[in-house]
Amino acid sequence: MLLIGMNSSHAQRKRIFTDRQTFGVVTYPSTAVITANMVDGYIKMSGNNRFVFPTTDNGVYRPFAAAANGTTGAYFSANPAIGITTSHKGGNYPPLPAGAPFSSTSKDANVGKVSTQEYWDINGTTATKITLAWHLESGMASFAPGQNLNKIYIIGWTGSKWVKIPSTVDQMSLYGGVSYISAGSMTTNAAIVPNTYLAYTFGADLTNTREMAPGADSLIASDGTEILKPENSSQDEVEAAVYPNPVRDRIFVRNGRKIKQVSVWDMSGRRLISVSNAYEKGIDVNGIPAGIYVVNMEDDKGKTTSRKIIINK
Repeated sequence: MLLIGMNSSHAQRKRIFTDRQTFGVVTYPSTAVITANMVDGYIKMSGNNRFVFPTTDNGVYRPFAAAANGTTGAYFSANPAIGITTSHKGGNYPPLPAGAPFSSTSKDANVGKVSTQEYWDINGTTATKITLAWHLESGMASFAPGQNLNKIYIIGWTGSKWVKIPSTVDQMSLYGGVSYISAGSMTTNAAIVPNTYLAYTFGADLTNTREMAPGADSLIASDGTEILKPENSSQDEVEAAVYPNPVRDRIFVRNGRKIKQVSVWDMSGRRLISVSNAYEKGIDVNGIPAGIYVVNMEDDKGKTTSRKIIINK
């Protein structure tokens, strides 16, 4: 059964929902150009033309492209090291796809960092070049060393670790414009069989050698992901946290400094909540729709630290 809803970020597109756990799928001919719909779940292509899969998850539109008959895939707006996303029926799916979660610390030596924002499950038995897209929520501005897109590449999960897949930034992205740090796409240099890897996401080189100094510029978070400490940032800023994440009704914040104000913003830059006291008892987010948001914590020195959260319903 398919359910259709509207997406506030892409109001011109209707969302079609399929069940990710039972592998529900929408099939499109490879000659189709989909501009009216996007699918929160799996899509299958029929034909051998290059097809742009209009995949989305919880309102985050992130297409990918392939050119082999029978290729099937879905987008997950979630940390691959956790592998859990929200079901349109309510609650969370279990870790998906089979084999998830995918540790961000298990990686080849030539993979510096693993994206903790998103991943794709792409399946098929016929070799094809694969294109993945990023947008503002992908966090490439902080993920890419020096915001250099040439330091980013596609990576695949072999079943035990992430490996680099030679890939090149697209001059014309899947979004229709030139690829840049806030929106773009990249394509594998060679055709690969999608089933070769259990999941795909973005990898990046380390920013510089300082970030590899033990105890100086990197931390390992509780979920096993690597947190790179920006130059000139304090230990307090790095250890700031918003939890639980994902959240359903109430969030809590932690910061090494005294917090002056906490605010919640949507991805279009609107402030939805601002709390200057009593945040220790938690902040009620029941009135905010499901989706991805940013929590800003301003300390008593005027410094602001931000953390992204997912609100589930």
